[in-house]
Amino acid sequence: MRRFFILGAVFVFSMAMLMTACKKDEVKNNGNNNGDSDGGGGTAAGYVDLGLPSGTKWKSVNETGGYNGFYTYEEAVSAFGDKLPTKEQLEELKVYCAWEWQNNGGYKVTGTNGNSIVLPAAGYRDCDGNLGGVGSYSHYWSSTSYNSDCAWFLGIHSGGVDVDWLDRCHGYPVRLVQD
Repeated sequence: MRRFFILGAVFVFSMAMLMTACKKDEVKNNGNNNGDSDGGGGTAAGYVDLGLPSGTKWKSVNETGGYNGFYTYEEAVSAFGDKLPTKEQLEELKVYCAWEWQNNGGYKVTGTNGNSIVLPAAGYRDCDGNLGGVGSYSHYWSSTSYNSDCAWFLGIHSGGVDVDWLDRCHGYPVRLVQD
């Protein structure tokens, strides 16, 4: 009887170890860019500390949802509020980080402390609902309005990175921040 108990305990322990190892692999492949369960220097919530002067942390992945993953300005502000970066936070990211275009489209953005995120060239949805630009470029909304018709965004393409404004009716991906 004791032998069955020991064999059962060894089996349960082995299964627990196997499940823990599988869970670690699952966390490492959850879309975080550095292979760490916390996004490479961020918090457990998937935010990455890039060593920016403001202390702003950037989420390691884009938000899902919206229409094909894209949000109009109003949809983004309504859904995410103060978790959207401001124009100033976009400019800080642009100025203080190193930007390396990736062959699959998008940028590896490396902060002053060596931690990084990837901003994919996810494309866009125009005001008529047409999709385009995947792998070539993308815009990421800020929470900062330019005027009643336009808002600020971070634009990425193989030729560089811009902070500019455009009509709010466009659908862009969203990357959140944490102060």
